[in-house]
Amino acid sequence: MKKLTKELFDSVISEMENSLDSKGNHLDMVGLIVSQGETLFSHYFRKREKIDIRSIAKPITCLAFGAAIKEGLFFGDTQITLDTKIGPLLRRYATIHTSKNIKAWDILTVRDCFKITLGHDKGIMFSKDVSEQREDKLIDYIVNYPITATPGFDFVYSNAGTFVLSTLVTEYLNISLTEFVDKYIFKPLDISDYSWKNYGKYCAGCTGLKMHCEDLHKIAKLFADDGKCNGIQVVPEEWVNNMRLPLVYGPTHRYKKGRAFPKFNYGLNMWICGDVGELGIYSYDGNYYCDGTDGQYIIIIPNNNIVIAATGYQSDTEPVSRILGNFK
Repeated sequence: MKKLTKELFDSVISEMENSLDSKGNHLDMVGLIVSQGETLFSHYFRKREKIDIRSIAKPITCLAFGAAIKEGLFFGDTQITLDTKIGPLLRRYATIHTSKNIKAWDILTVRDCFKITLGHDKGIMFSKDVSEQREDKLIDYIVNYPITATPGFDFVYSNAGTFVLSTLVTEYLNISLTEFVDKYIFKPLDISDYSWKNYGKYCAGCTGLKMHCEDLHKIAKLFADDGKCNGIQVVPEEWVNNMRLPLVYGPTHRYKKGRAFPKFNYGLNMWICGDVGELGIYSYDGNYYCDGTDGQYIIIIPNNNIVIAATGYQSDTEPVSRILGNFK
């Protein structure tokens, strides 16, 4: 096991401060917090501030669903599980126009939303899609976007699934996803200084969550501690285990061999690290993480019991992940 020392942490900070990205610019990072058991080091490269953690909002939403499902989550008369079909719930407030999409949504499950196997031929609900649609019509855009593959099989990274789940929370529980996540995750972890943007009347869910690096580290620790915080089981361990299981067949379309934390496979809103050997044999290294555009990371390295949280404004993330690989 690699020991987390101040010397190791300081060397990573120095490398971050002196490295250049692909455009020849110094890395524009905000915060870095790394822990190993009770040992914890933190550093701010600039003034401490809340950062939009982008796609890391997705696993936080997933954690909240895990806690709520354990408690007994109902949307109307339907008890929610990973296998709950989405279509019948959506039809209460969204109109699906084609018979093909109606059939597809009727077999799409909560699990498909989290492991992003919706059957779309490309990812949707990114900033360009959102800017081209009326915010109050985004759910109609999603449910009517052509589903060309059988749901549950082909992984295509997207923001759509988490946003759909956010709309379900609001329509059936009469609360925002922000309130939902606050109850099940943020309050138990003593996270209070945050904000989450809306698309129309719905919380974005998939992005737009601003928080401090130390609170992001609490989320990462929740994974490393199997869903516990201060000895209290916040999220069921079984749910956390499901999130970090490789659920996508083979390497993902975002896999790049040789990266420090390759996006080899995907669980429930978490990237699972691994590689392809010389004989074409898949292997996993045990590490898992989630990242957001511009250098946001939560990384768990179980073999070293190391937990990492990073925030920044760094669009070229290759040097960031490479440097963080020093903790492996």
